[in-house]
Amino acid sequence: MIVSAVLLIFGLLSTLILANFLVREGKGEIDVFVGVDIGYGDENDAIKLVDKVEDYVNLIVLGSLIVTNNTAKLTRVCDYIYQKGLHFIVYVGFAEEGYAPPRGPNPEFFTMAATKWGEQFLGVYLFDEAGGKQIDQFHPIVDAAENTSGAASLYVHHLYYFLGNMTKYYEPADFRLFTSDYALYWYDYLSGYDVVFGEFVGNQSRQLAVALCRGAAKTLGNDWGTMITWKHDAAPFLEDAGQLYDDMVLAYQNGAKYIIVFNAFGNFTATTEYGTLTPEHFNAMEKFWNYVNGASYTEFSAKTAYVLPRDYGYGFRGPNDKVWGLWEADVLSSKVWNDANNLLETYGKDLDIVYETKIGYEPITLPYDKLIFWNGTIIQR
Repeated sequence: MIVSAVLLIFGLLSTLILANFLVREGKGEIDVFVGVDIGYGDENDAIKLVDKVEDYVNLIVLGSLIVTNNTAKLTRVCDYIYQKGLHFIVYVGFAEEGYAPPRGPNPEFFTMAATKWGEQFLGVYLFDEAGGKQIDQFHPIVDAAENTSGAASLYVHHLYYFLGNMTKYYEPADFRLFTSDYALYWYDYLSGYDVVFGEFVGNQSRQLAVALCRGAAKTLGNDWGTMITWKHDAAPFLEDAGQLYDDMVLAYQNGAKYIIVFNAFGNFTATTEYGTLTPEHFNAMEKFWNYVNGASYTEFSAKTAYVLPRDYGYGFRGPNDKVWGLWEADVLSSKVWNDANNLLETYGKDLDIVYETKIGYEPITLPYDKLIFWNGTIIQR
């Protein structure tokens, strides 16, 4: 009887240990990260939303500085996410004036994170929309340049320097760098980001955002993803649930490694008890999770690329968008805009958009079967 009791206790303990392992590790079974960026509120808001979505996401981006700028709060929330078996990324912002020291946890936090939470801690979301801010000249990295080559060189040099200062602040931690953007993805990667989330924003073409972000990631040897952000500049902020689901599926079918819904209301008032997410949005996200778990994932790779002229930092939000935020649209702007959209009509998700060089005349290998250059040259391999 004593032996039987011991075996029973051992069996129960084994079951509990296995259950705990499955809770923590079970979310890593699919080959894509599906998540929510919690860009508002305090630790209780974050925990409440984690509880709401834990069954149909495997990634949480902690995007509220109220949480990430307080080491004690951040540690508690990360512990909670870890126990739920989810992966997570921590947002760190540049200083309110200048770029250092960063607005984030204390300098030792990320060294501790790698040991404490292991592979469930994916890295740091550092700064936000650097390329878009450059195009819109809202806290730009480059405010003057002699020409497009100068703008490209200055952008990469300065952003690389800023990112380097931030990572040195957290030495000796080693972590991946993430960001979201809506322009200049190519130059974000060259500046040191490991993963860029191309934004699905407003009424802008989703497939165009994919072609630009995926093309940069593939050519430069990085991962990429999608951040589904505001469709409206005021309540209800997000697109409706039907379009949200369609956008998540589109990103997945194009091979996105990360598919994230941005949940924040900025300086406005929350539209629901969960920020901007409605019951219909949650249903759409759960439906997508079920779709992903029932699908056979293949990392999609386009075979055709439209090749832009070197250093031409055009915003791609219309034929009259600016170049590097420093120059008005020119004849070439309308040409590449029309070319890109016409080619997307022809090739769909089989088209990426890339540059003919990294910066200036630095050589690069373009890994595509067919290259269609901005000047009309076509190379078929």
